[in-house]
Amino acid sequence: MDKRETIKMLLYDVALEHSAIVQYLYHIFLITDGNITSEIEEIARQEMRHLKWFAQKVVQLGGQVVLDRLEDMIMIGGPDWADMLAKDIWAEEEAIRIYSEQLEIVKDDSVKRLLERVIKDEQDHKIEFSELMEKAKEGLICVPVEEQKQDSKTIEVLNKFLREEYQTIINYLYQFFHSKNCDYKDIMLDLAIESMVHMGKLGEKIGEVGGMPDISRVDYTPKPLLSLQEQVKAEIVYEQETGGEYGKETEMIQDPDIKRLFKFIENQEEYHKQKLIEFFKLMNRLTVGDLRKKND
Repeated sequence: MDKRETIKMLLYDVALEHSAIVQYLYHIFLITDGNITSEIEEIARQEMRHLKWFAQKVVQLGGQVVLDRLEDMIMIGGPDWADMLAKDIWAEEEAIRIYSEQLEIVKDDSVKRLLERVIKDEQDHKIEFSELMEKAKEGLICVPVEEQKQDSKTIEVLNKFLREEYQTIINYLYQFFHSKNCDYKDIMLDLAIESMVHMGKLGEKIGEVGGMPDISRVDYTPKPLLSLQEQVKAEIVYEQETGGEYGKETEMIQDPDIKRLFKFIENQEEYHKQKLIEFFKLMNRLTVGDLRKKND
């Protein structure tokens, strides 16, 4: 297996981990037992680390990260919690099978070590999901859709923001993996993590009001990398517009809990904007300073 084939394999692994994260998020949003969802959240965070490790290895080998996902590997369970968790066990079994097969053919020692580590994690996840499924079976709960009260307009607005936060995460992670500026990479990862928090709160709220979260596929086409200054300016505008959208909906929505959630996210988007503005100003000062030194 040459370098090009190894990069292709790792990009598949990035997509596989991405798919598992999406599936687990759906189940976190739909299961209302905090003891179960807290454990799924911990597993999802570990899958995010796997995605990061695979993506970083792609970059180290000279490839370009594409944050795609595998639609046929996303299995949304139902109508009860045990069935959802059974789908999660299946996802872990598939990951173990795929990574074990890759381990037999990959030549790069560092990739081998990474696969061995990830396989051990997935084996633990399979056990954890199996235990959770048994707990769910003990008090099997199935909530018929027709018995849930749904406010279609509210769910539509929540899902719009859910998809936007998902797109933001993808965009910021893409910048994180490809930028060579360490300070900027740190900002992008920080903002991606905060967007994950927003996405989690929105998804949970959708489940609470009786809706189905919509984590639809987003555009994964790699965009041409702009200069760092142009990219930061574009992100400042994006954060300002996003915060404005939350502000408008805060005025329109009636539910006090959702109003509070939107205000919380709006305030964080404002902080994101200010953080990017500070970095932009610092970057310009350093650039001017470097030019002055060259002219002296």
